[in-house]
Parts: sequence; structure tokens; C-alpha cells
Amino acid sequence: MGSAINAVAFPAPHLGKAFYQDELLRRRDLVFLKTDQDESIPACHVRAQRKHSFLSTPPVTILYSHGNAEDVGLHLDYIDALAEYTGADVFSYEYVGYSLSRLDGDTPSEAGCIRSIDAAWRYLVDEQKIHPRRIVIFGRSIGSGPSVDLASRSEVEGTEFSPLDAAGVILQSPLESGAYVVLGGTAATLGYYLDIFRNYEKIGNIKAPVAIMHGTDDEVVPFSNGEAWIVERRFRDYMDC
Repeated sequence: MGSAINAVAFPAPHLGKAFYQDELLRRRDLVFLKTDQDESIPACHVRAQRKHSFLSTPPVTILYSHGNAEDVGLHLDYIDALAEYTGADVFSYEYVGYSLSRLDGDTPSEAGCIRSIDAAWRYLVDEQKIHPRRIVIFGRSIGSGPSVDLASRSEVEGTEFSPLDAAGVILQSPLESGAYVVLGGTAATLGYYLDIFRNYEKIGNIKAPVAIMHGTDDEVVPFSNGEAWIVERRFRDYMDC
């Protein structure tokens, strides 16, 4: 059961090095992070164009965690558009075992995703000196796992800045957990100890405002996952679009 959950959760794209040389490695905003286990992961720090340069307010930065069947190299157009249309800077990091990390021989895992987002958080708050109140944590699909984990914790090893102070959290097509997506509610309960990204246990610890987006016809992460967060986790404001 555990292998089935992991197989669905982490279908990392298997692209050759040439693709990343043509797409990702040519980016001027490309940086490399080190996890606390010395794994190297790429990330892109997209700076939004400032329409009013005289404004002194620091820009908001979106810390973006991508979905499961993509990687940083595959969504460059998306993060560029996200920065353009929101006016926010976007920091999109890679998971251990995806893209260039996969080519280094690393394999994806829940723990690897957590190490990756922790490295991204340290980069933003310590190296870039961005205050948590100017950071919005945004997770899509499997990216809701590391995003919820980060936003629900009071501390990240290696920095004094707490994710609980983040400006907000956006979850697009979030998982209740890996097993809830693959197996459904009853079977997920039976497979509790093999489950990954048990978001339903952590969501209540988030102090920042949370926005949830979930398509009713989603065929990858069933809408019931997102709906359960609203109905069962005491989200009071719900707008059906």
C-alpha cells in the first residue's frame, strides 16, 4: 500500500539533461539551494516588474510548491505569468528527486520535500532578508503537503524566523493526505501508518489566513479533498465560483 501511495504521489518527470540545459539552466534568476542533508536543488527567484518604483513597501514573495507530475523546468512560463499578474515576486524551488536533483541520483520522498521547502524558507528569510509577513506560502496538489507542513510549524531548523508568521497560505487542489487521494477515506484510515502528507492533521495549526482553490471536476485530486478542508476544518468563509 505504501509503495502505491508513493508511486502516485511522486511521478517525477523523466526528462534528459539537454532539456534542463535549454530551459532551466539558462535562467538568470536560477539559484541553487542546499538542504540540511547537503542535497542540491535548483530554484527560480522571479522578480516582478514594479509599476510604481517610488513605493517603499517591500514586495510580497510567493513561495511556490509545484504539483506532482511537473518540475521547476516545466513550469517556467507559469511562474513568470504568476509574477506578472500578481505583481509579487515568485520563488519556485525544486523537490529532492525532481529535475536536476533526479539527475544527481536523488529519489523523491515526503521527507525530501520537507527538506526542500525548509531550504527555500531559509533562503528567503535569512539570505534575502524577506520578513515572513511578506511571504505567501502557495502549494498546488502534492505541493500542498510541504506547504501545509511548513505553515503549521513554529520553527525551521537553522533560522529564527517562524513560518507561523507568514502573510498567508494558498492551497490549490490540496490533498487531505496521500492515502485519501489514492484510496479514499475508509482505506486511508486503515493505511494510516503508511500515509504521507497527512495535511488534515496539520491544517489546524496554521495561524495565517488560508485560501483554498479546487475544481469540482478535478480528476487527479478529487474535489472531496478540498471540500473536506472547508466543511470539516472549520473554514467559515466559503465562496463557490
